[in-house]
Amino acid sequence: MLKHAQLNERLNDRAAEDNYQLLRHRIINAPYFQSNADRARLFAVALNNTVDNGINRLRLRRVRDAINKYHNRYAEFPESLAKLAILGYTDMENIHNINNHMFRYMPQEPFIHPFISYRRFELEAIDPEPFTVDSPILTGTSQVSEHPVKYAALIHLTGQDEPARVVENQTILGFFVVAVVHDGAILSMPKRIIVLPTP
Repeated sequence: MLKHAQLNERLNDRAAEDNYQLLRHRIINAPYFQSNADRARLFAVALNNTVDNGINRLRLRRVRDAINKYHNRYAEFPESLAKLAILGYTDMENIHNINNHMFRYMPQEPFIHPFISYRRFELEAIDPEPFTVDSPILTGTSQVSEHPVKYAALIHLTGQDEPARVVENQTILGFFVVAVVHDGAILSMPKRIIVLPTP
């Protein structure tokens, strides 16, 4: 569901947001995420942050589109995001992040024409899309223990010449290795979960 939402961000942002909201609901209500199961809370936090980033990305893109429509009509930028919503260029929900805080917007280069207008603006930065950022590459996995069954993975990280050998519960260059199994590995960062299948 997460990958479906991420893949649909540009093609169908409403469907993507519906998937993000459904996943958010499941994280809050699913018994697994409320349990003391191994790594359940870690998955919940990482997934929740990933979902929040996705929703914020969608809303900021809508806001940027609304600003451009406003500029095309009035040849200036609005003095606030609230004005965009009041005039119907975007929904009020879109000018707020997932935590209901208004996105940072600063109009710049004011001039009088005949009232104060703005020539430029600065908008809160959009987190990079998940498929446009560098991700580790899984080279392979191997079993390192039979009782209990444990695996290690060879992962090639951006900027490293040689792949690194990692095991579960290890942190490497900001990535936490959540799980390693015979056919893949799961890594997480505070705002991303990465599933790496074996090649």
